[in-house]
Amino acid sequence: MTESLDLATCVGATTNKGSHRSNNEDSLVSIGNLCAVADGMGGHEAGEVASAMCVNTLAEAELFRTLSFEVEPAEVQAEDSKGLFKRRRRATSNLNAKIMEILNDIKGVIGEADESIKSAAAMRAGTTLTGAWLVKIGGQNMWIIFNVGDSRTYRLRRDTDEPISDTPTSVSQTPIEGVSLEQITVDHSEVQYLVDTGQITALEALTHPRRNVITRALGTGNYWEPDFWVIPAKPGDRLMMCSDGLSGELSNEYMARVLSTVVHPKDASAVLQAAAIRAGGRDNISVIVADAVQAGSCQNHGCDGDTDGVDRAESDDGVIDLDNWHANDLSDPEKTGDRPDGPLATNEKLPGADDADR
Repeated sequence: MTESLDLATCVGATTNKGSHRSNNEDSLVSIGNLCAVADGMGGHEAGEVASAMCVNTLAEAELFRTLSFEVEPAEVQAEDSKGLFKRRRRATSNLNAKIMEILNDIKGVIGEADESIKSAAAMRAGTTLTGAWLVKIGGQNMWIIFNVGDSRTYRLRRDTDEPISDTPTSVSQTPIEGVSLEQITVDHSEVQYLVDTGQITALEALTHPRRNVITRALGTGNYWEPDFWVIPAKPGDRLMMCSDGLSGELSNEYMARVLSTVVHPKDASAVLQAAAIRAGGRDNISVIVADAVQAGSCQNHGCDGDTDGVDRAESDDGVIDLDNWHANDLSDPEKTGDRPDGPLATNEKLPGADDADR
């Protein structure tokens, strides 16, 4: 088997308290090739503590600093067609076993986050979590995607891409001019259950009075088991992770159009956030756009990841403002450009920073 190119993520990330909330309970992380969004809940301060503890736990985990994993080779002596078949079957079995081992390790890290939130907030706060990790396993580049709650991970799909499955798992997938936005994760929510069981339609789910009720979250003491997806990764892939403050304001068609036409992931995330605010901004809005690029090809490019341009002197562990995000968001306009988007990377300017806010 030929080993594929080393890939890294080129990342654009932004968060905003929205137009109607007094504080921001979302948190983001971008470290190595890991990106994740957490949407906290539990009232003033409690939700932001839960989401920050969640992404801090992921950021501190040694697991996500690993770039590749070796897989035990398939040792079959026979060289005939039967031996070749056995070797391929053994190789596939070994690869699957390694993937399951890694997924179990990720689950362990998420479990640590759940326990730390429960301990700190006495089960009075919780958070959703969704994320994607780009990693090489047995010489193959893969996205490992995980989800708890109703924050989402999407993949931009083009006509030439192979679908993950023939049966859509999203409640809204509408192709547009050869491009569509595929919702990879499935919401852990009451309305998603009603859609899955045929009690309501996907259209009815958008305005259902229980649409904000989730069935899984970290830190609440209830069921929190993450769902996982493992899909092949290739150069040019574009994933988007977001809280429901973004997906609840924008249509799939609009998000697909932005992601397919705005080249730089940081610009794409900024455009999406601004659109969600214009659409109403009823909740906190967080979005990460992550591109898979050849390792080393995205240096000093103004991105929001420690693999591709963030000054390590500003953030030793690659986390986007985990320690001071919310303090800067609310009380330090000099660092945020008078906008609740967290501090800027070195030599970075906010879009339209020269113009007064309207």
